Amino acid sequence: MIAYIVRRCLYAIPILIGVNVIVFLLFFFVNSPDDMARTHLGQKRVTPEQIDQWKREHSLDLPYFYNAGWRRIGAIVATKAENTAEFLTAGEGNYALTIETPPGPKTVPPRVGQARTVRIESSQPERLILPAEFAAQGNLNLPATATTQRFAFRIAPAQTAGQTPPTIRLTLTVEAPAPTQRAVLAYQAPIALLSRFTDTVFFQRSLRMLFFQYGKSDDGKIISEEIFHRIVPSLTITLPAFLLALLIDVFFAMIVAVYRGTYVDYWSIILCVLLMSISGLFYIIGGQAIFAKTLRLVPISGFDYGSHALKFALLPVLISIVSGLGGSVRFYRTIFLEEISKDYVRTARAKGLPERRVLFVHALKNAMIPILTSVVVSLPFLFAGSLLLESFFAIPGMGSYMIDAIQRQDFAVVQAMVSLGSFLYVVGLLMTDISYTLVDPRVRLE
Repeated sequence: MIAYIVRRCLYAIPILIGVNVIVFLLFFFVNSPDDMARTHLGQKRVTPEQIDQWKREHSLDLPYFYNAGWRRIGAIVATKAENTAEFLTAGEGNYALTIETPPGPKTVPPRVGQARTVRIESSQPERLILPAEFAAQGNLNLPATATTQRFAFRIAPAQTAGQTPPTIRLTLTVEAPAPTQRAVLAYQAPIALLSRFTDTVFFQRSLRMLFFQYGKSDDGKIISEEIFHRIVPSLTITLPAFLLALLIDVFFAMIVAVYRGTYVDYWSIILCVLLMSISGLFYIIGGQAIFAKTLRLVPISGFDYGSHALKFALLPVLISIVSGLGGSVRFYRTIFLEEISKDYVRTARAKGLPERRVLFVHALKNAMIPILTSVVVSLPFLFAGSLLLESFFAIPGMGSYMIDAIQRQDFAVVQAMVSLGSFLYVVGLLMTDISYTLVDPRVRLE
């Protein structure tokens, strides 16, 4: 059994890595870091410099998977016909100049035939080595067929020891002055082999989550601390609802199965289908209107800790039980009908055993495997909380945390919650297999 558990844990490693890779691709290729920055900073009147600063603050300025060591030195944006800026370089090495049109709702790409030129000058011109595309005096006419062009150049080693690094003077000229053109200067610094893979967005935002290092949310709060504080309110609602619902569902399903073909069975099925057909929002809104607003038996929303949590958790727990009653009773009824029609049940009845013992000892024990399959797998969702209940009842749990993150478009929190959910689901599947051996001695984990 131990060997099986170890093997399943090893199988879970590539599964969790695969989930993180898929989530990363969905987050950062469908919605780029520039789009994330504009979402948080506002779509209107946001400058490329503000976007770059936001990306640096959230470590989203790094390469996705492989870091070749490029570091940004500075940038200029075309706000007039001729735009000039000076930058202090890092000395000898490889440099890159990227002329691009920053994406945005109001940016205008260059027109075909629009005149755009760039000039690179150095305080130490003898060390500046430009590519063949540049004409005399470091001038280059930029084609307008593409929105991004990248040019590489070098700065040669100093001729004398201790010579100060040269400065680079960039001049970007456009025909129609508009803040839609940007020149970015970058330097390729030496970087260790391991850092080329760790100093990346994928490692910082995805692989670290496998070790429960979720980092910070976009508002600066530590995600792991928020999860630790919010998991208690979620368990206060989900754990009692789960245990009580399991007992009530199994009890009623057993009674309905015993009275199969009678009016009890007939009207019970109708009631179950009716409960399943009603949306969960109806139970929430109706429960708040009747028990909280009209009868004033419980608070309409909010949460408190300690003994005061009972009055806030009572109505959400009741709604959770009632909303899932129909589907669970029908499912368990099918299981019990199959068991009570088997030979061992008829043999137990023929021996004169009490009906209560036949049902709740023999039949229930043999029906536990399909019941455990549905029950144990749902255990991870206890920690995730209920999105609707926590949102409508203003409970500061995991569900409301997820809803708030989606509304704020806090991608760091959403990605952390998805990673945590996948881990809990894998653990739930392993617990399901182990639970089989506890209720059925014939099951062996090999």
